[in-house]
Amino acid sequence: MITSGLGTISAVTVFSGRTAAAGAVPSASADARSDLIAKRRGLRVIVLCVVILIISIADLELTLRFLTSGGMSEGNPLARYIMGFNCQWLLGAWKVMLTAVACGTLLGLRTRLTAELGAWLCAAVMVWLAIRWGFYADYAGLAAEHMLSATHSKPADWVAITVD
Repeated sequence: MITSGLGTISAVTVFSGRTAAAGAVPSASADARSDLIAKRRGLRVIVLCVVILIISIADLELTLRFLTSGGMSEGNPLARYIMGFNCQWLLGAWKVMLTAVACGTLLGLRTRLTAELGAWLCAAVMVWLAIRWGFYADYAGLAAEHMLSATHSKPADWVAITVD
């Protein structure tokens, strides 16, 4: 506990978000308000995880579509490494596992402020990725055809999966 001229702060106050005087028992209305905040936060985290899941599925579908129809430029070196194994199910399993771990962690901690902030951040990144896919899809058809026919070479970040 830390005591100053402004009052007492305990570890419970800092980590739980509850503000109660040292030794004081929170009132029933404060508990009800705290429970309502946690329930609303939990619902927001659930909705954000659904958004993350939907965009992740679309990302996997688009990735596999581009990879199996000539290839694509991949900026993520770890994803490019996984794609280098030329195995669709391995890439799918890797992406599903990452999404499951992220959403599972966020859902497990859904009543905490940090989980909500993490969910907002992840959802924002996924929305940004979806917007990038829109631009990439428009650009890729023209650029890939021109690049491959003009130079007969591929950039270093180009990956493709061949379907047997």
